[in-house]
Amino acid sequence: MVCLWPEAVFDCQAGNAPDFPADIDDICEKIRAATKGWGTNEKELIAALGPLGPVERYHVAKRYEEQYDTKLVDLMDKESGGSNFGNAVQLLAQPIEEAECSIIKKACSGVGTDEKLVILVVSGRTNKEIKVLKKTFFKMYGEDLAVKLAGELKGDMERLVTACLQAEEEEFDPEVHTEEKAEEDARLFDKAGRERVGTDEATLFRVICSSPPEYLKMVNLKYVERAGYSLARSVEKELDGDAAKAATHALNMKLKPEETAALFIESTMKGLGTDEYGLTASILMYQALMGTGFPAYEKEYGKSLESRVKGELKGDFEKLILEMIDAEVKM
Repeated sequence: MVCLWPEAVFDCQAGNAPDFPADIDDICEKIRAATKGWGTNEKELIAALGPLGPVERYHVAKRYEEQYDTKLVDLMDKESGGSNFGNAVQLLAQPIEEAECSIIKKACSGVGTDEKLVILVVSGRTNKEIKVLKKTFFKMYGEDLAVKLAGELKGDMERLVTACLQAEEEEFDPEVHTEEKAEEDARLFDKAGRERVGTDEATLFRVICSSPPEYLKMVNLKYVERAGYSLARSVEKELDGDAAKAATHALNMKLKPEETAALFIESTMKGLGTDEYGLTASILMYQALMGTGFPAYEKEYGKSLESRVKGELKGDFEKLILEMIDAEVKM
């Protein structure tokens, strides 16, 4: 499974003080200068925050609070409010684990739950990421993440999210994860879906959530030999609605993460209108997979992500998102 977070997150969780690079203080000062006085200089703020990759954002969020005794996210909230631009700079102003928890909090706010945002954050994550997310969510909001989402969701969607939050993906061991075991799990997957009346969702979710990526690819090949189509196609046949989307996302984040990230980002711009918050959140989260400009998106859709975004957004919000897409990512 691809980890979307810089190692600095886990170092900090282990109690190690961040080792700030020399340029972080300069970036913090540029942000402070852009927000001083009457009004905000959006151009300077975009230039300071927009090009930052996950590591730099993490360091800036931590260092700014140290230097100025103010949380950067609180400053962005005060300066930019709840506009699309404001939502984006608030996400950029937080350590990545806190930003993702705020995405879940927003998904559960108001009438109904935004299952798509829940899928983005929870589905297809590493054990380490899930454990830190649960710890951080409780620290920020005083609620157990699993209990919170169980109360927001229902049916197969709730069962899959609960399975994801168990953080029980096995470590790949070639002596355990053999061709014979892959063939057996492919048979069990088939028996749980195609070969029975009604679906045994628990078996499907166990195979998806507990299998390491190297092994799941083996199971997928065995399943194709057996059924004539992939595990993902089987999930689409056996499950409905958000549960099918979440299970397919979790599966494909292990089998083909870059293409899956591209698909999710594209889905925020398809149809009538753009889901601006979903677009911002997914670009923010998937920077580790994107590389500069996200060539996997262009390969999948025949145009650059920058050109796609230019057709959907405008103003300072567009400029900020374009900077995020072109950020130089260091992990």
